[in-house]
Amino acid sequence: MFPNATIKGIVLSNQIYGNTWSRSCTDFDILISRCDIPKIEQLLCEQGFDSHSKKRSTKITLLSASHQVAPWVKEIPPWGVVVIDLNFDIFWGEYEGKRIDIEEFLSDTIEMEIYGVKVKTLPPIKAMIQLILHHYKDMNSIFLLATRKSIKYDMFKDVYYLLKNNLDAIPLDKLYAMSAEYEIIPYVFYVLYYTGQVFDDEILKQYIEAFRTPEGEALLNCYGLCAKERKEWKCDFKTRLEADNLYDLIKDDLTEKDHEKIAINNRIFMGVSE
Repeated sequence: MFPNATIKGIVLSNQIYGNTWSRSCTDFDILISRCDIPKIEQLLCEQGFDSHSKKRSTKITLLSASHQVAPWVKEIPPWGVVVIDLNFDIFWGEYEGKRIDIEEFLSDTIEMEIYGVKVKTLPPIKAMIQLILHHYKDMNSIFLLATRKSIKYDMFKDVYYLLKNNLDAIPLDKLYAMSAEYEIIPYVFYVLYYTGQVFDDEILKQYIEAFRTPEGEALLNCYGLCAKERKEWKCDFKTRLEADNLYDLIKDDLTEKDHEKIAINNRIFMGVSE
């Protein structure tokens, strides 16, 4: 059996809020090792799932510049269409630092029962790391900022309550040690800092201050997933959080190369059903 963990969605809802449907769920995300993708896709195919993308060029691009492959879908009455996303990384495609060994990351999964079915998922401390990196990506991706509302109150609500409701499993010293090992302290600070802008909490403040570094502070008023595309926000966080259209806040600062990237990503990620 290949290493795997169901992430986000209903399993994260259980870890955060103690029930299955407090978070919206439109698909099932499974974290796997890149080397296991062919075997898992074969299994999905044998179970009647179909890939959203048949194009070899799209598959290659997703593998080289993303954290997931194209969705696999199946009509299952009475539930309707079931969508499975296979994630092989918890970083974004533009990430320039040390990659996390996903097989190691999956080495201590825990078992959770969802409607009578036992599934593997991440322990709370790794669920926190996965969630923080996911939110950092959403808050900084030029493509996502240009095409959807990728900075939302619920993002910070999830981080806050995952921490508050699992303090014994996410102690400050262990979260810091793991973040240092993975070399992600500035990103953890970034997401915790903005969570602290939404929730005024003394325990959260302790975590924020422990993770504060010059590198993390330098990221705070910027967006962009790598140094060469990073730009400064021209508005404050409250404006970003409340804006219905984030593209209007950044469009005047985007370069021709940024627009090309948005167009390419639109063709790949919005057109994966081709």
